[in-house]
Amino acid sequence: MNFKWTKEKCQEEALKYCNRLDYKKINSSSYEAARRNKWLDEICEHMLKPYNGKVIWTKEKCQEEALKYIHRIDFKNNSESCYNASIRNKWLDEICKHMIKKNSLTNRCIYVYEFSDNHAYIGLTYDLDNRHYRHMKDTSSSVFEHFTKTNIITLPVRLTDYLPVDKASILEGEYINKYRENGWIILNKCKPGGIGSNKIKWTKERCHEEALKYNSKYEFRKNSNRAYIKAKNSKWLDEICHHIIDNKKDMCHEEALKYKSRYEFSKKSSKLYSFTKRNKWLDDVCSHMIKINKPKNYWTKERCYECALKCKNKKEFHKNYGSAYSSSIKNGWLNELFTK
Repeated sequence: MNFKWTKEKCQEEALKYCNRLDYKKINSSSYEAARRNKWLDEICEHMLKPYNGKVIWTKEKCQEEALKYIHRIDFKNNSESCYNASIRNKWLDEICKHMIKKNSLTNRCIYVYEFSDNHAYIGLTYDLDNRHYRHMKDTSSSVFEHFTKTNIITLPVRLTDYLPVDKASILEGEYINKYRENGWIILNKCKPGGIGSNKIKWTKERCHEEALKYNSKYEFRKNSNRAYIKAKNSKWLDEICHHIIDNKKDMCHEEALKYKSRYEFSKKSSKLYSFTKRNKWLDDVCSHMIKINKPKNYWTKERCYECALKCKNKKEFHKNYGSAYSSSIKNGWLNELFTK
């Protein structure tokens, strides 16, 4: 059963977004229903007003939007245009300072087990819950051995945020020294700074998580080549990089919003127009444009000739006046129009 978008339902949905681009991207069915019924201007009245087709993201508006999220990846995925504006204006670190860093395979946090008999174990991990599970199952673990020996139960406490591996490795040694100086008996067997095996099993889920950090496949390949190659060889690449395709489509849509017709779009932004056409996005990104249908037999020989005079050659004629070019071929005028 198809859901019917009434005006009230569309208005309720529209209130969730700060600009029309995010509204269309996240809930296209509601957006299209509003557009077809000519409710858009009314229900989008609260949204940021665009200038030349682009939403003006001030620092205050970006800060307000960023406060909705606790992780940067959620901010990026749900408010792409605001996130990108924050990067361009170098506000990102400042407006995201309230956020919590998600753990990743390239970051580590420092944790500690504090036993009531004044023993402590300090370690680093990219997944604290999983690390605790392994400590409880691994008979060679210092934590497991001390728990078995004393029957003292304790849980790990995270001491730091998730940090780059090199920084976390140094901090681990500093925390061990600090605990030792405070009178704790250290259970660690290995030298501090070890980060375990560097061999990561790149599953589809981990490749996807890694791909979400980047805005292009080139950037993904450059910064995480093993994950990229695994995804490419496993034929996951297009699927896990779907957000990158969406980003490019959004960029084309933002550009298209500046123009009232496809012709104007093709003349003033030819590269993006060609890219949009090549990816078969034209109908979607140009949906706001007024489509002017020429009357039947509009392209007479005289009109085609007038257009041809503005072009240096047939290729330029084809590029700039596609309909006139097609009529000229159909009627056998093309060679005649370009004879000197």
